[in-house]
Amino acid sequence: MGTYITVSALLSVVFAIFFMAGNLSQLKNSQTWISGAIRTAITFGILLLINWYFTPALAWDRSAIYWELLLVLVLCLPHLDEDEDFTINSSAAIGLIVTILGMCTTNIMSGRWVHRERHNSLIEMSNNDYAMIMQDSASISINQDSLFNESISPVSLEKMRVVSPDVAYQLAETVMGQIPAYGSQYEIGEMSLQSITGEFDITDGLGKNYHLSFDNDFIYVAPLEFRSYWKWSEVNGISQAYIIVSATNENMYHLVTAVNGQTLQMQYLQSACFDKELRRYIRYSGFMGKIADNGIQIDGNGRPYNIFAKIENQIGWSGDKVVGSIVIDMQSGEIKEYSLDETPDFIDVVQPEDLTWSLVYKRYDLIHAFIDLSDKDRLRPSDDMQVVYGQKECCYYSGLTSVGKDGSTSGFILVNAKTGIGTFYKMSGIDEKRAESAIQAHEWTAKYPSYEVGKAVMYNIGGLQTYYAPIVSGRKIVGHGFCYLKNVNVVGAGKTKEEAYAAYMRAYHMSMQQVSLPSDGNDIAGEVLTVKKIRQEGSRYNFLFEEYEGKTFYAFSEIVPEVRWIDKIGSKVKVDFRMSEDKEIPIKNITEVNK
Repeated sequence: MGTYITVSALLSVVFAIFFMAGNLSQLKNSQTWISGAIRTAITFGILLLINWYFTPALAWDRSAIYWELLLVLVLCLPHLDEDEDFTINSSAAIGLIVTILGMCTTNIMSGRWVHRERHNSLIEMSNNDYAMIMQDSASISINQDSLFNESISPVSLEKMRVVSPDVAYQLAETVMGQIPAYGSQYEIGEMSLQSITGEFDITDGLGKNYHLSFDNDFIYVAPLEFRSYWKWSEVNGISQAYIIVSATNENMYHLVTAVNGQTLQMQYLQSACFDKELRRYIRYSGFMGKIADNGIQIDGNGRPYNIFAKIENQIGWSGDKVVGSIVIDMQSGEIKEYSLDETPDFIDVVQPEDLTWSLVYKRYDLIHAFIDLSDKDRLRPSDDMQVVYGQKECCYYSGLTSVGKDGSTSGFILVNAKTGIGTFYKMSGIDEKRAESAIQAHEWTAKYPSYEVGKAVMYNIGGLQTYYAPIVSGRKIVGHGFCYLKNVNVVGAGKTKEEAYAAYMRAYHMSMQQVSLPSDGNDIAGEVLTVKKIRQEGSRYNFLFEEYEGKTFYAFSEIVPEVRWIDKIGSKVKVDFRMSEDKEIPIKNITEVNK
């Protein structure tokens, strides 16, 4: 806190003295001295408030401090001459002009028009995206489907995120009613999506105890924020609960008031007052750089933390880039600072969504030159970035559309939400909006005019780049929809995920007229294999064979009807397939031996 107040006061004193010096010529008698002292004191007070609120974002390497200098110079402009008439202070006017010119010059020298390549490189890429964009799709040697499968592992239907943020918030409002008094004291804070692995005991608002166990599951978490200063005072600055809503099961949501027998006592929140307000608390603790709030996340033991991104300028006054994280224990106030590589595993998101979108926009907006009237190779990201999960990492997804085209993508980008490293995929297809429209127009959804399609999210389903969207009516999830990235006509919808998925796969295979096989690999016919495990997902049957460790073989009953009759572990089967390096191998034919 000492550093914070010292910097605030020092800046205020410097500019107040500068203001007084600009008015020395008016201080000729006791009356003008008093007037000058009052004006200086008022100016000091205004500047102290500005610095107390913004400091230390006001620093010499950022433009905000020069806006403060401009304010002081403007206050210095009125000048009382010998005849007690107001004129313009020439020194202040010259200083004002010089400052404005200096600000304009510095902004230009820090901007994209001078440092286009440096701005474009603020987001680190794992592959040569520019080379891929400038090449024809046929000439790209990288198998884009395999690259996608490496980054985003296939997800089972039960692990899919069916609860949208809007529905999650509505469920949170429902659970708030467990303690009527809470509704007048608190309001639901921002919902944060995260994956979680761990187990802990909770007590809810009705005093019931539950044991929660998670294995790479997806949940929304929101703290209870104070409604006002007066409510903050009434409860002694303590928020006594947070809300958990499952992202995969709309029937699982809890108002958590105690974790492992310990009552929650959260003091450090966005809505707290004075030195307990999160940003101010960080400033008081000596963190002087730019920061961005990423909201609440809980660890595997249910303890709540608030995550901030540390941001530094890379190019003069601009070029923001995340360089680390600040993690605050919302109960004890303990602060820990980490580099990106050292950030704890339970934290999924360090990169702010708006900053990530801005970096992606810069990356693909000016590929060749600052002025490019031809719009050659220029791409535009989707309006909003989605949060998608890979095998062990969280990513932002954005479709990339050629400038001038609507509803179709030239590719997409995944940006690791913790490290900020991006991967580009050159895949033509449809964007999220067209996928949502296709699901809305499906014959099942069309039967119910009151149903609405939620936000589409990208998944890897059986090796296919698939948009999934919940179908909702009011606060209830009443259906599910799937749409293929590469073909807007491959769409399925239904009351359950299994029904919708089966319709989706039927549409896919009708469009392909055959099982999608990898272009490279060896055809194998009639190999006898031993069934180790069988799992059914709608019309898709997944097999693990003892002879092929780490490979999943699959077939759809619409294409290979024989899979329906193979149901015994340990049975011998003859299988026709094409072997490749992919983790998932499609089956062309399968029959049981000696049945």
